[in-house]
Amino acid sequence: MPQAVVLELIGEKPPLYPAKYAHGLFFTLLSRIDPLLAEKLHMAPRKPFTLAPLSERRGVLLLRLTTLDDGLFAPFLRVLLEMAPEGFPLGDTPYRLARVLATGEGHPLAGAASWEELKKAPRRERATLRFLTPTVFATSKPGGRTRYTPLPDPRLIVGSLLDKWQAHSPFPYNPRVEAALRELFALDIEVAGFRNLRFRRVQAGKGFFPGFTGEVTLRLWSESLEAQEALGRLHTLAFFSGVGAKTPYGMGLALPVVEIPRS
Repeated sequence: MPQAVVLELIGEKPPLYPAKYAHGLFFTLLSRIDPLLAEKLHMAPRKPFTLAPLSERRGVLLLRLTTLDDGLFAPFLRVLLEMAPEGFPLGDTPYRLARVLATGEGHPLAGAASWEELKKAPRRERATLRFLTPTVFATSKPGGRTRYTPLPDPRLIVGSLLDKWQAHSPFPYNPRVEAALRELFALDIEVAGFRNLRFRRVQAGKGFFPGFTGEVTLRLWSESLEAQEALGRLHTLAFFSGVGAKTPYGMGLALPVVEIPRS
């Protein structure tokens, strides 16, 4: 079951590189559960989790964690609570766990949904996402080089989400349907609107990457019910999976916006 929790951590001073330190802390805790799993996840091309520092002020750091692996969340939460009395080092700053916010009532970026619920998401011809942290896409160039694209390209947005669905969902599309969806998305989806787009460079791991924030609305022109169904699923998935590259380092945090029909 995809899960999103917000951890409220209290420390004496803000960590210098919160996303980088949070990533290291995650794998430190995971190694206590299962060192082989930690190594496997570290090498995985698509990670079944995201981490994003949300804010830090007056010694309180909010850290959002999402997991897509049904077998990852419960053991991780257990070791998190077991270590809570010891505190957690983020760089050279010790933090203690004050609260775990696991529902939308506790924090709007927390919650859970089963894969069955995501699969039954309503069909969509339009999908709006609010990108709360800088978002970038990694694409290949000739010679095996990687190019980072910090633009709200609709093909890259839905392609990233489809990659995540195929990698982690227990209901992946078969190769024929997946190929057809990618072709439809490449031909028939476009940006229908955007608001408050901003661009900035942030640290993610060992490097700095450009990314965009703001609200983007996608419009699917295809009349294919299967494509509209897929867009609905991917729109809902974004809350848990993030969008684009470097999501384990705080990039690509996206909030699905549900439009209220006009009367």
